[in-house]
Amino acid sequence: MAKVFEFKSVGDLKQKVESKDLILTIEVYNQIKKAFYSKVNRKKVKAFSAKVGNHDIIDFILERGQWKTSLNTCLDVFIKNEMYEECTVIKNILNELSYEHNRYNQEKHN
Repeated sequence: MAKVFEFKSVGDLKQKVESKDLILTIEVYNQIKKAFYSKVNRKKVKAFSAKVGNHDIIDFILERGQWKTSLNTCLDVFIKNEMYEECTVIKNILNELSYEHNRYNQEKHN
């Protein structure tokens, strides 16, 4: 289950996302990794949830097609923070996602 992060305002949430906040990045990475390696072939993942002020909780969902872009962003953040073990896992997932994508395209054209 994705963590729920609390923010004072929409602006605060936007700033954290745009600045590629390390804590949010780690959560996105963990949720994608968990979904990717689960025995169920997941098509989407709840990356994280946000509670803004006294409002309802907003879930941030990533479709499987968005995982590569999100993981590449995570990779950039982790390199800057010298989190090399996580970088290795991300590279492996990205390679497998590319293989998956290529296999799907070959099956589609046959």
